[in-house]
Amino acid sequence: MKAKYVMADKIDIVIPWVDGSDPKWLEEKNKWFLIQNPDRNFNSHNRYQSWDNLKYWFRAVDKFLPWINNIFFITWGHVPGFLNLENPKLRIINHTEYIPEKYLPTFNVNTIELNLHRISGLSERFIYFNDDTFPLMPISPDYYFMENMPCDEAIETPIIPVVTGEVDQYTWNMRALDISVINRNFDKRCVQKRNYEKWFNPCYKELLERNMSLGYWNNFVGFRDPHVPAAFLKSTFQKVWDVESEVLDRACAAKFRDYSCVNQWLIRYWQLCEGNFQARKTEGRSYVVTINNCEEIADVIANHRQQMVCLNENCTELEFEAIKTEINSAFEKILPNKSPYEK
Repeated sequence: MKAKYVMADKIDIVIPWVDGSDPKWLEEKNKWFLIQNPDRNFNSHNRYQSWDNLKYWFRAVDKFLPWINNIFFITWGHVPGFLNLENPKLRIINHTEYIPEKYLPTFNVNTIELNLHRISGLSERFIYFNDDTFPLMPISPDYYFMENMPCDEAIETPIIPVVTGEVDQYTWNMRALDISVINRNFDKRCVQKRNYEKWFNPCYKELLERNMSLGYWNNFVGFRDPHVPAAFLKSTFQKVWDVESEVLDRACAAKFRDYSCVNQWLIRYWQLCEGNFQARKTEGRSYVVTINNCEEIADVIANHRQQMVCLNENCTELEFEAIKTEINSAFEKILPNKSPYEK
């Protein structure tokens, strides 16, 4: 039986998806890949390979977040065959419907994310999911929004460029760009003094020590970035575009991810620095799934040991098939029934 929730305001979900095996998409991607010649290491094919478990994402949202208003499903143009397109809560959004034409076509997730506020009909309050994040237990609306403000944790964490590959180098560079924009627009001392109870809230528990120890630095040195869904206000996206249009334009102009890109973490940081959030500790865990730990992670899923999981693989193609079978069997165990989003 589903839990019942009473909400005063609508909360939507936005989730992007790509079918990396679509021949037409691959043809267009490869054409622009040759023209742009982006760095292959963090634009490799394995970023688009499918776990074939998207149906479990819809089942999980329907079961554990039944209070959601609408799901905005962002796509290059393809849609999964299992989707029930007649579901009134499902909105299929093509890139061309909201991303400015000058940025299209795009194979850059940052472009897809940084323009979300342009989606027609999207509620002011929404949760941004990726298709590799799955709720495993009931979550109430006030975990994401309270008093119409996003719920989040304002935890400083230094950007430490420990690089084991090109993807790591890209990620740390992106974080540094995000923080440089934040420090250009906000004074750390003023930000934390103005909303002291949000930055030094006991709900953060052991993480609070990070903010205390980094108090010696006058500028922000980075933020903790939980790899789980985040709550956003659509108006914050517009505000950042109004103030930092050149930075966002440069990021969105890149057809593929590159070192010029900021990303949607910048919008989240902006909300934190404005004090436009309610303090709470983030739940859930991100896993790098390998052939050695996939059984352990499958057990986490099958026994609901986390509120939310984010799954990323690190394996060979042959290992990926075995991992996928193990993980999807666990999802089938806890989510065996079709959702209204399926045919």
